[in-house]
Amino acid sequence: MTSLFQYLLGEKFDAAPEPVRRFHALDRELFTAGRSRITGPWNIGAAFVRYFAGLPAPAEKAETYVRFSPLSEGREYWRREFSGRRYQSVMEAAPDGRLIEHFGLFDLYFRLEATADGVAWSLDEERFLKMPLPKFTRPTIDCFETAEGENFAFDINVVFPLVGRVVRCSGALVEAPQAAPVLVYDGVCMLCDWSMRYVLANELTPSIRFVAIQSEEGRVLARENGVDPDTPESFLFIESGRAHKKSDALIALARQLRGPARLAFLARLTPRRINDFLYDRIARNRYRWFGRGDQCATPDPASRHRFVFPDVPEERGDSARSP
Repeated sequence: MTSLFQYLLGEKFDAAPEPVRRFHALDRELFTAGRSRITGPWNIGAAFVRYFAGLPAPAEKAETYVRFSPLSEGREYWRREFSGRRYQSVMEAAPDGRLIEHFGLFDLYFRLEATADGVAWSLDEERFLKMPLPKFTRPTIDCFETAEGENFAFDINVVFPLVGRVVRCSGALVEAPQAAPVLVYDGVCMLCDWSMRYVLANELTPSIRFVAIQSEEGRVLARENGVDPDTPESFLFIESGRAHKKSDALIALARQLRGPARLAFLARLTPRRINDFLYDRIARNRYRWFGRGDQCATPDPASRHRFVFPDVPEERGDSARSP
């Protein structure tokens, strides 16, 4: 299968350094991690643009995670995280051979060039709601991807008219399968059955592993993150090496979904103690309100490999897996 960058660069793709080719071949979903040096002025204009555009704030050693996900019709989904600040976009090919990055209401058109030194991006056009914007409003965005030993390295420079440089970000990434999201769920609660079906039907990409807290792996993850696996009153959502619990876990999980679930971020407007109070009330009554079974079902056999089901006790009896 030809990836997006292979298609756009053609024979020039083979000239790029091996780590760059490896990351852009993208025959599967790729989770990566590293550190970045992020610089930029702290003046009001630059800070406002960074906040409005979702760009990272200056940091000397920002923990960095990037997910590269192939989508249908040759498109790609990229999710970036710098020190907990996240933004995402979808990439696809324009009919004229440029790369389009769909970034919220904006479409950014880049020209690509590949050499033995690396792959260069240069912003060529910007559109808002599909309408071209005047050239004088266009920021300058230059990106260069190269190799740093065996690692994929990048350098991104963003300059806005009137404001000047907003951010410059440079760093290196390595493959990090452990950064993939994991949902540690109550494997005998019937509420989870509906929840798992909803998540599977609405994932942005099929990335999440589902681990029953009553499994050996689930018990280990629960204990490591301060949850009693025998009486769980919270599920865990682990992403980029960080575990979220209670209402924070719901909000973090919602960021991985499409549709109405994405409105969960509005819960940030309510104090966490109120959100957690509501969460705890449902969690403590979940069996009485929704029922309890042997394990949550997987709606699609093709998804079964992504689930770790509750262990079947041999001598300890059913009570061994009762929360």
